[in-house]
Amino acid sequence: MKEGTLEGFIFEFIDQCKFLFFPEQWNNTFLDYSKNEVFTLLYVYRKGSSNMTEIADYLGIPLNTATGIVGRLEKRGVIKRARDVVDKRVVTIAICEEGKEFVAASMKDLERYYKLFMGTVTEEEKLILFRIAAKFIDIMTSDLAKKEQVQETKKTIRKIIIE
Repeated sequence: MKEGTLEGFIFEFIDQCKFLFFPEQWNNTFLDYSKNEVFTLLYVYRKGSSNMTEIADYLGIPLNTATGIVGRLEKRGVIKRARDVVDKRVVTIAICEEGKEFVAASMKDLERYYKLFMGTVTEEEKLILFRIAAKFIDIMTSDLAKKEQVQETKKTIRKIIIE
């Protein structure tokens, strides 16, 4: 690795930020949860309740994977499942009181750090930061969309050689 290279910058940045990913840095942390568990918990928290299909669609995953995620969150006691009284096939997912408290406390921690950071930058720097973040998101989403199109094209053009 050479000093002054992109690789060097990335590794230096990771070294400086690694403490953020240590559980002891946070009072109550999402670090014990998988990415999909965090997104599911936040989705149900925002909506109040949901069903398995909505969760699977939101995460872009198969229904059986969503069922596993919900099962793990249910074991942790942060969400609960309930069968619909009219149609027993429909399972409604709702956030428990413990889940609400957990998300609220985590959001409060994040809000505190956000305010600390935003208190150190000027209004002009804030605008620049948000513009850069928006550009980054635009580039990432358009690049991912292009990759998905290429993958779809590759999937549809399959030649099967029969001997």
